Amino acid sequence: MSSPRTFTFTQKRPVVSATVVGEPATAEAIEATPVLRRPSLETAVQFGGPVVRRLLEQVPLRGDRSYVTVDTKVTLLMPGWYPAIPGWHTDGVPRGADLRPDGKGAPRLDEQVDMGEGPRYHVISVGLDSPTEFIDQTFDLEMEHYDSTQLYAELTRKVETLVQNGDLSTVAVSDRWVSWDWWNVHRAIPATATGWRLLIRVTESDQLKPRTADFIRAQSQVYVPVEFGW
Repeated sequence: MSSPRTFTFTQKRPVVSATVVGEPATAEAIEATPVLRRPSLETAVQFGGPVVRRLLEQVPLRGDRSYVTVDTKVTLLMPGWYPAIPGWHTDGVPRGADLRPDGKGAPRLDEQVDMGEGPRYHVISVGLDSPTEFIDQTFDLEMEHYDSTQLYAELTRKVETLVQNGDLSTVAVSDRWVSWDWWNVHRAIPATATGWRLLIRVTESDQLKPRTADFIRAQSQVYVPVEFGW
């Protein structure tokens, strides 16, 4: 095990934009929306359907990176189901020998410190009210597993303790774009009702090239508590 190191998370607070303009997306429209896996912004506008197209028109892009890619996720949720990873985590941590945000190896949070500005993300969820929850303040945390696959298990335990003790504040909004980077800690929160949810994540980066093929997915996963039943 590596010697513990202290890292500064949520170095910049997430930026919440104004409520998006236009009619709310209906459940039928969300259900009919294609699921996209990292095409370019232009391709997402072409293939993403009317709801995605309208929302992408309002994404607060900075336009200072080499690539802009789009991921969408459409899920039918029931109370208690999570639409994404329920533990506290970050996105884009460099992985593997090549230290790429889309790599498959162990995360290397220690290398991320020296890599400057990483990917910038913009996320929005519409439909069923089950938004992404972000830590809303800068904080330091000593980590032991910063270079292993136990990173996010450790991060979840420590951050959840701070949240439950009232030492960290959070923010979670639907129908608004939220902008953030690879130091922002966040998690999915469970649905409280049954319905359709659409999430769009736009990534501005210098590393992640858009997919030009196989960018339409046929499925989305959800996370269900082990004791779930109906």
